[in-house]
Amino acid sequence: MAPAVVAGSSIALFGGFATSWNMIASACVLWAMAGAAIAQNPVLTQALYYLQFAFGSPGFSVPMGLLIAGISVSALFAKILPRWIAVFGILLAICGAISWFTLLTRSTLLLIPLVRFPGFLWLMLCGFSLSRSRAARGALPAVEKLTV
Repeated sequence: MAPAVVAGSSIALFGGFATSWNMIASACVLWAMAGAAIAQNPVLTQALYYLQFAFGSPGFSVPMGLLIAGISVSALFAKILPRWIAVFGILLAICGAISWFTLLTRSTLLLIPLVRFPGFLWLMLCGFSLSRSRAARGALPAVEKLTV
């Protein structure tokens, strides 16, 4: 197995775990903000809002970019995805990596939804393409048509 494929799968694994943990942390901070005592304190509410934003916005898109980059690079080297899907994934990963600048300037704020929504569609497209390519290689058993 090529080193790029092994490194890519480790990067994708880390990106997937980091994305999910950041979304859990973001939801927990949002849940804490809903408490009556915290909602009445504007200073604490604003501090928790910024923490929630950090976890849920660039804290989502940067690791999501790592997840997409790990899958794309591995799939590109192993030739298990169509080239255009892998290249589109690399472009999404670059947008995800650059989106951390949102913490410094709001001008890059557009990159977060650009990674989030097309990223989910890209993951679904990868799932369909990978299952189709595995079936074409004979790695999956053929599905028999059931007659009633």
